[in-house]
Amino acid sequence: MNTVEEAYQNLGQYVLAFIGNRPWDAAGCRMSVYGKMASGYQWLTWQGQKDDKGGFEGNTASIWKGLEAATFLRDDLLRNQGQRIWALEFRLAPDGTFKIEYDYNQPDDYEETDALVGDDDSLPSNP
Repeated sequence: MNTVEEAYQNLGQYVLAFIGNRPWDAAGCRMSVYGKMASGYQWLTWQGQKDDKGGFEGNTASIWKGLEAATFLRDDLLRNQGQRIWALEFRLAPDGTFKIEYDYNQPDDYEETDALVGDDDSLPSNP
């Protein structure tokens, strides 16, 4: 991934892959973006009913492209604006227009560290 536009396109494909062949009025995803990974939650609405189950049956590769897009945007914003995002929300309309919002607030329960489980430095020492 090389551009912000490509990242937006991949987020759109992520949402469309979740929708599949289902009818929808609006759809979107919220990506939580951590130090070395991202996780996604996606939904669609149809006639006022929200559905966040299933999806991606025809295009599982879009899952990985969407997650990669979220980490790309995190890195791009940090590099170009000096701001770290912790999540983003991408909303897509049936006419192809979209809205994206960034969350700059670090989650209260998240502590970023480079230590890995099992590293000697990550475990308390015994007296």
